[in-house]
Amino acid sequence: MDADLYRKTVLPSGLTLLTERIPERRSLALGVWVRNGARDEPGELLGISHFIEHMMFKGTERRDARAIAASLESLGGHLDAFTGREEVCYYARALAEHLPEVADVLADIVCRSSFAGPEVDREKSVVREEIASVEDNPEDKVTEILADQIWPGHPLGRPILGTEDTVGRLDSDCLRDYFRSRYRAEDLVVAAAGAVEHERVAEVIATHFAPPAGLALPLSGPPAGFVPGVRHETRADLHQLYLALGTRGLGYNDSDRHALIVLNTLLGGGMSSRLFQSVREEAGLAYSVFSAADFHRETGLVSIQLGVAPDRGREALDRVRQELEMLVRDGPSEEEVASARSQIKGSVVMGQESVSSRMVHLAHEEIYRGTYSSPDEQLERVLAVTRDQVVEMARRVLPPGRFALSAIGPATGEPLDERDWPVETGAALD
Repeated sequence: MDADLYRKTVLPSGLTLLTERIPERRSLALGVWVRNGARDEPGELLGISHFIEHMMFKGTERRDARAIAASLESLGGHLDAFTGREEVCYYARALAEHLPEVADVLADIVCRSSFAGPEVDREKSVVREEIASVEDNPEDKVTEILADQIWPGHPLGRPILGTEDTVGRLDSDCLRDYFRSRYRAEDLVVAAAGAVEHERVAEVIATHFAPPAGLALPLSGPPAGFVPGVRHETRADLHQLYLALGTRGLGYNDSDRHALIVLNTLLGGGMSSRLFQSVREEAGLAYSVFSAADFHRETGLVSIQLGVAPDRGREALDRVRQELEMLVRDGPSEEEVASARSQIKGSVVMGQESVSSRMVHLAHEEIYRGTYSSPDEQLERVLAVTRDQVVEMARRVLPPGRFALSAIGPATGEPLDERDWPVETGAALD
């Protein structure tokens, strides 16, 4: 790795700055990352991280909402944000020549938002509509139900948006208090990739950013085990039956993470995957079927999602179970593993051409590992994954009885239960 391309500095304020210079680029991506997210909220303040993210765009000491919206668009740039379970991110894309303006706008919203009472009340209505849209979207809702099954009683299982009740209790004072504790300089990571020079970025960031100095709040601890089960929320108003299966996966720093990435790719990561070929191409049961591997601080999630006609739900589950059982029993072929590695290689290499993807990679490496490995180094680890490692991973995470099942949609006869998806009973699973 060329040390001149990647640089890290902890500024005197305590804020961490990461840059990656990408030659021959004329633009940059700059993100301000908060090292905590929805899983770190107290239960009574559920949804506050997401609500603060909204409020950052509603007015500062120097700009109103309209001025914030126009600040970078008028320069041909883009400004946005998102809230995750373990981080919040405010990011911008712009031409490199507009670095000072980008830093000024991001610093303004992240450090000097006003949290004005009238804006708080107005935004509650917006977030309530966002919560309602999840309730109306079965694909989103079945994911929420599954999270509650996989992380019972733990913040990872709670909705990122909060509930109408918890959001309704938020006010300017509690937003400011939480902001001062969660947006301290030590909790912020600024990552920039593209046409950037580290010293120049450091100078600009140090000039513009003045984070608050509240009392630090702890991060949430690891989850306890879970007992897989089946939940079917019957909804006669839906035309499809939405199914989500999930089990515990691996943490971001787990040494076996790359074997799971390869396994997930051949299981349900594309049109050539086992699930797509079996469930859609051979049986014609679903338009969309896929699997995913999510990595958190100390744990993770392996999930499968599909939508089917209600009267074919049990048939689809049988198909999925058969594919999981075959992978656990026989493992994939050498050709499947090689194909999955090649598929990941293409995705990683093409992702390196995006300054936004490179910026996200910088931040995730810092937040989860406190260090950095380049995309090329990570790709080497993927390409080094062997069939034996994938076989062992399949036996570790894919036994069907270790998966919980969530379903939303009409019931054909009785709602789905453990007879339709038998699960392991007894001790809780890690």
